[in-house]
Amino acid sequence: MNAPKISVLIPLYNRRHYIEDCINSVLIQTFRDFEIIVRDDGSTDGSADFVEQRYADEISSGKLKLRRNKRNLGEYPTTEKLVHEATGKYFMILHSDDLYLSHALEHMFTVAEKFQADVVHAGTFLQSPENGVIDTNTQFKVMCWENRVLDDFEILSPDAETRFKAWASADIFTDAQYNIFRRAFVLDNDILFAPVAGSMLFMLHCLMSAKVFVNTPEYFYIRRDAPDSLTNDKTRLENKLYDLIKTVVGTSRYFDKLFRDVDYFSGNAEIQYSVRAIFYNRYDFHWSYQRDTYKDGITPGIHRAVERAFKEIFGGDVEYLTFMFHKLHCLPFDQDFSRISTTD
Repeated sequence: MNAPKISVLIPLYNRRHYIEDCINSVLIQTFRDFEIIVRDDGSTDGSADFVEQRYADEISSGKLKLRRNKRNLGEYPTTEKLVHEATGKYFMILHSDDLYLSHALEHMFTVAEKFQADVVHAGTFLQSPENGVIDTNTQFKVMCWENRVLDDFEILSPDAETRFKAWASADIFTDAQYNIFRRAFVLDNDILFAPVAGSMLFMLHCLMSAKVFVNTPEYFYIRRDAPDSLTNDKTRLENKLYDLIKTVVGTSRYFDKLFRDVDYFSGNAEIQYSVRAIFYNRYDFHWSYQRDTYKDGITPGIHRAVERAFKEIFGGDVEYLTFMFHKLHCLPFDQDFSRISTTD
């Protein structure tokens, strides 16, 4: 059997009530030369069993492949596995509670082939209402989280400084699901998903490594603003904050790889600092500001969670480090920490 043109990769975790809409939106595509690979990340709500039963015919024919993690690994390690399992010339990532418009694959494949692109990026998408309901009466909002809205296709300059500034200034949004990637490009450059905020650094690595990176003005993606999504989940805040600190500190290993692989970053301490600072600031915005972590002040639970994480990572006396963490998170989000002086 010939390899498909596109692999649609769906990491799945406890989305039993949304996954049917998600998969169906792929099956009705106008472009037919694709495979779907669903990898379940240890769901406890019967998601994987539902997919196995509901799509038995598609699984039997090979159109859909269902894989299961033996234990819960997290979204980005699961996505990493999917990228290596894909067989298509290109791959696209679809969140298991989101959907495609029916022309999604056709448009993205056509643009990628036309420009011989390593990556085609769409900065605009549709978003559902906050109740997460998507049906024939749903009124979507056209969203663009980037600093500009395009009227035509744009081939990014190959200049490394120009591309880095596009990432740093949020001219290029950092979520991987709004793109199509040439699989050989990603594999040949050993571009990986970091364990936390994997899309952000994955997209930076792609942006800096792609010979041809194209922006399309067309939208193809429907983002479901589900009330029970990970983005909106505010339960067990102290535990989540503890896990966040432990995982983000571990991301330093990915920075080391990124700086080795991308010539523009290699040996440039000032730029490396900027990458780290922008990453930490943006991810803190998602976790601290969007989730109102400090809405009730520095509670004992929050304080204990931060102190416990730092003790396990660094050991010893971490009272001052914990205090500085709280202090920095009570400063305005837009305060600029992204530059470091080049003079002593």
